[in-house]
Amino acid sequence: MGAAGALGSASVQVARHLGARVIVAAGGDDRVAAAMALGGEFGVNYRREDLTARVKEITDGRGVDVVCENIGEPELFHKAFASIGRGGRLVSVGSHGGGVVPLDIAHLYLNQITIMGSTATGPADVAESFKLAATGGFDVLIAATFPLEQAAAAHELAGEPGTLGKVVLDPTIVT
Repeated sequence: MGAAGALGSASVQVARHLGARVIVAAGGDDRVAAAMALGGEFGVNYRREDLTARVKEITDGRGVDVVCENIGEPELFHKAFASIGRGGRLVSVGSHGGGVVPLDIAHLYLNQITIMGSTATGPADVAESFKLAATGGFDVLIAATFPLEQAAAAHELAGEPGTLGKVVLDPTIVT
């Protein structure tokens, strides 16, 4: 979910690094394409397609083993949760879409789904992440880089809906 955002794009790459087959889901075709370039095997635009139906199609009706959910938007959460197969897990790593969502208890119970929230990792995971980043193992989506003197313009771009990638202030750029 949110596969082209900061958390989502990192999750896509970590999942691929760990050997997972990744279905990326995002709210625009450009965002799906960006997430696919980071390691997605299948892509779903959840603003244009029925997320649950498409995931069930991709998985031959079984559903996914893990959903990494970082949005917390009620309608999307329901569809992501319904995409989880028997014995699957939901890992919530954010809630910028609201945070209060309905939960289908029958789907949870009948499919023996585990739900967990995660805000951090252990020291070994952080060390491995830094090692992979240092060797070029992870990519960061960057929309634009600005010198400090243009901080106002950078903040304006970062606040625009649809900005794909991070906006970076680089103090080493001299204008």
